[in-house]
Amino acid sequence: MTDQRERLTKKVVMRWLKVTLALAPVVLAVLAAWAWLETRIHWSFYWRAGLVAAIGLEIAYGVAAVVAPLGLIAILLLLSKRRPRDPARRRWAARAALACASVMLGLALAEAATALWRTTTNRGRVMPPGGFATDPREPPPLKTPADLRALAFPTEFPDPANDPAIDLVMVGESSAEGVPYNYWVSITSILEWQFREILPGRPIRAHILAASGETLEGQCRLIGRLDHRPDVFIVYCGHNEISARLRASREPLYYQDDAIPSPWERFVARVEQLSPICGLIHETAEKCRIALPPPENGYRELIDRPAYSRREYNLLLADFRARLDAIVAYATGVGATVVLVAPAANDAGFEPNRSFLSPETQLSEREQFRRDFLAARRLESGPPEPAIAAFQALVDRQPTFAEAHYRLARQLERTGDWAGAYRHDVLARDHDGYPMRLLTAFQDVYREIARQRHAILIDGQAYFHAIGRHGLLDEHLFHDGLHPSLRGQIALAQAILSSLKGRRALGWPAEHALKPIDPALCVEHFGLVPEAWRQIALWGAMFYDLTYSMRYDSTARLAKKLGFIQASEAIRSGATPESAGLPNIGVPEPVPLVPLPGEAD
Repeated sequence: MTDQRERLTKKVVMRWLKVTLALAPVVLAVLAAWAWLETRIHWSFYWRAGLVAAIGLEIAYGVAAVVAPLGLIAILLLLSKRRPRDPARRRWAARAALACASVMLGLALAEAATALWRTTTNRGRVMPPGGFATDPREPPPLKTPADLRALAFPTEFPDPANDPAIDLVMVGESSAEGVPYNYWVSITSILEWQFREILPGRPIRAHILAASGETLEGQCRLIGRLDHRPDVFIVYCGHNEISARLRASREPLYYQDDAIPSPWERFVARVEQLSPICGLIHETAEKCRIALPPPENGYRELIDRPAYSRREYNLLLADFRARLDAIVAYATGVGATVVLVAPAANDAGFEPNRSFLSPETQLSEREQFRRDFLAARRLESGPPEPAIAAFQALVDRQPTFAEAHYRLARQLERTGDWAGAYRHDVLARDHDGYPMRLLTAFQDVYREIARQRHAILIDGQAYFHAIGRHGLLDEHLFHDGLHPSLRGQIALAQAILSSLKGRRALGWPAEHALKPIDPALCVEHFGLVPEAWRQIALWGAMFYDLTYSMRYDSTARLAKKLGFIQASEAIRSGATPESAGLPNIGVPEPVPLVPLPGEAD
C-alpha cells in the first residue's frame, strides 16, 4: 500500500511538473506578445480590451464562486445518501468534490492575497477609481484625508547642500509637462534656457515628475524617487483631481426623485465592497472606462447631474489640501525655494461638460427649465440685450446651472462687459458637473498654503486675467480647454523667473534686469518649425475629438476640431503657422512684465 501511494504521489507530482513546464513558456509568450502589442496598437483598443477582460474575469469569478460551493454541497449530499457501487463513479465523485474544494481554497487564498496587496498598494489613496457607492439611504463611510505618514519623501541626497548645480523639480500633470508642446518646449525647458543665461557656469538638472493624467496623489508617490536635493521645487497640478478618478459617463443619484438602485444592484455593490478580488476587478474596469473616450453620439442631456457626490467632492478637496501642504512643508524643509502655480484654464472658450439644477427640482420643473433655456438660446442670433435678460433670469432661478452662466458670459462679451463675462465664465467652470478644469475652491487651497508657508505663488487665474485679452482666459492663452498655449507657457515661465528674482533665489545677481522673453527667439531656440506647429495643431484636433461628445451640444467643439485640422492642412500646403487663422498657432505676441497678483511674500 505504501509503495502504491508513493508511486501515485510521484505520478501526480510529475504530472503537475509537466503541466507547469508546458505552461511557463506559454504564459511568457502571452506576456511578451501583450507587451509588444501595447506599444503598437491604438490606445483606445488597449483600454477596450482591458475592459472586456475585466468584465469577463468578473463573470468567470462569479460563476466559480457560486458553482464551486454548490457543487461540493451537492456531491457531498449525494454521497451521504447513496454511495455509488461503481468504483469508477466513486473516483469521479471524489475528484469532482476535490476540484470544487480546490477552487474554493484557491479563491480563499486569492482573496487573502488580494486583500494584503490592496492594503499595501492603496495606502494613502483617497478614493478608489470610480468613486464610492451613491445610494442616499446608505451613505458610504468616507475615509479621512490620506494618511500622510505613508508618504516616503527622501531627505538624504548624495549632493551636498552647497552643490553649484541647480536641481529644478516640476510636479504636476500634462500642463506642467508641457503638453502639447512637450516634444519641443515646456515651462521647465524655458526656465533651463533662461537660467543658463542668468546664472552662467552653473549646471542645470531638471527633474520633470509631471505626467499626463496625474493627480497630486499620484505625484506624491513619484516625489519619493528624487535622487538629488531640489533647489527650486515647482508644483503645478490640479486639473485632473475629479476627471482622473471618475468616468465621464458616471451618473450618481442626485435629484430627490431619482430612482433608488434595485436590490440586485445594491447586492452587487455590496459584494464588490466585501470581496477584495471583486473590488480590484471593479477598480480595473473603472480605470479602463475613465481612459476611454465617450461614444461618438454622446450621452448627455441639457439638464444633467454632477458626476460626483458632495461627500466625494469634500473628501477630494480636503485630501488635496493635506497633500499640497505636506509637499510644501517637505520641499521647504530640504532647503528648496517652493513655487506654487495655481492652475488656470480656458474659461471663455471651453464650455462646461455638464449642467445641473438644484437637487430638489422635480422632473416637471426640469422640463420647464429646459424649454425656457432653449427659448433663450434662440435669442442669441439677435441683439444681445434680450438674450442677456433671458439668461440672467435663468441663472437667478437656478444659480448652479453652468450652461446658462456660460451663454450669459458670451452675450455680455458681445456688449463689451468684460468684467461680467469673466465673472460668469468662472461660475460656469465652478458649476461644471464633470470638471476637467481646476475649480476655484482648489485654487484657493494654493493661495491659502502659499500664504501660510511663505511660498512663492503664481496665481494663474489672477495672472492670466491681468494679461489676457480684455481680461478673459481664452485661446490667446490656452491651446485647448486646459493646456497653456506657447504664450501661456512663456507667461508662466516669465512669472516664475520674476518671483525668483524678487526673492534673490539661487544667488540671483542683483545687477541682472529681467526682460520679457522674446517669443520669436523662443520658437527659434526650441526648433518649433512649421512641421512642429502642424503636429501641435493636430493635437488640438485630437483634444476636441475626445471631448466633444461629453456635452449635450457638441457644435462648438466640433468647429474647433475642424479649425485645427484646417490649420494643419494649411501648414502642410506651405502656409506659415501665423497665417493659419488660430491665435494659438504660430509665434505669439510678447508677454508684458506685469506685477504678479496674489503673490505671497
